[in-house]
Amino acid sequence: MSTLPQTTRGKEAPAAVRRHTVIMGRQDFLSIVLRLIGVEIYKVRRRVMSKVLSSIAILVMLAAFGLIAAISLVITVEPSSAFLPPSCALVRTPTCLDHPATQAELAQAAKTKQDTVKNVSSSLRLPDSLTFSVQTINTIGLVLLVILAGTIVGGEYGGGTVRLVFTRGPTRTQFLISKIGAILACSALTVAVLTIIGIVVGALANFITGIGIDFGFFTGAWVLHALLYLLIAVLGLFVYSMIALFLSTMGKATAAGVAGALVWWVLEGIVGQVLTAIGFFNQGPLGNFLKAVPDYFIGNNIGALLQNQSRYLSPDQPSTLPDLHALLVITAYLILFIGLSWWISERRDVTN
Repeated sequence: MSTLPQTTRGKEAPAAVRRHTVIMGRQDFLSIVLRLIGVEIYKVRRRVMSKVLSSIAILVMLAAFGLIAAISLVITVEPSSAFLPPSCALVRTPTCLDHPATQAELAQAAKTKQDTVKNVSSSLRLPDSLTFSVQTINTIGLVLLVILAGTIVGGEYGGGTVRLVFTRGPTRTQFLISKIGAILACSALTVAVLTIIGIVVGALANFITGIGIDFGFFTGAWVLHALLYLLIAVLGLFVYSMIALFLSTMGKATAAGVAGALVWWVLEGIVGQVLTAIGFFNQGPLGNFLKAVPDYFIGNNIGALLQNQSRYLSPDQPSTLPDLHALLVITAYLILFIGLSWWISERRDVTN
């Protein structure tokens, strides 16, 4: 008598019955990507590191406006006599005072004090508080977003979860796009939240100066350029985050993406200044070429876009680089870094 189990050759196995608690969403490409982006954002929100980075960014923003407020307060409490020309008994200058100050000179000193307070504290009030907030974000926000981007990608390789992720059903392209989407969402949220905090804190600190805010600048055109200014700030954070994403994917480690992107950011400024100086002292085709190289750096093109918009927000000069040139350069960098990240992700063997 055979003890082998009988097979059901020729018969199809019954389909698995899902429990009623399992809700399957739409399975088209975009719907899967959107759900994966939500998952990535959820993981970012649950990480302790994200909360620490957010706290650091907020503290830096508060410290930046607090420093301006402290300097303004020191000037405000100074007596008007401190703004008089120095006494001739102390220094011998054409403007020194060799007599007791008159009422006209005291009035002029009071006006000088008021103008000094107004100039020093201008970053506490709109529209300058907007541009000052973005300038602060371009430094501290960039560092924190690069760390976050490197962790989002490098953490999968460091923890070995990348092999499990690639067997869950969605394609590798969908997983990569979801990480890019999550980084873009974090960049936009960082700029929006920190800008609001900066404007509100600046407005509250401005009360110590006694200078009112003139909303004559507030028009529809100003709001449009302000939104474009903030979008450019988001673009700047996003581009450097894509460098971290690419290097983390290539190096399979968080440290590779974070260190590489930050070194890239620092070296752009140093190399740009060196090339400009060499080109200045070397006249001719070579000098012109060296001076033109920094025009293709990421930081210079993001700065050009910001400067071309900031002249509509507050008195400023336009950049020497046109917007079209800057946008084409930034687009080329994005295609390069995202394309290489996709190519590496698609061809890499993660079984080992």
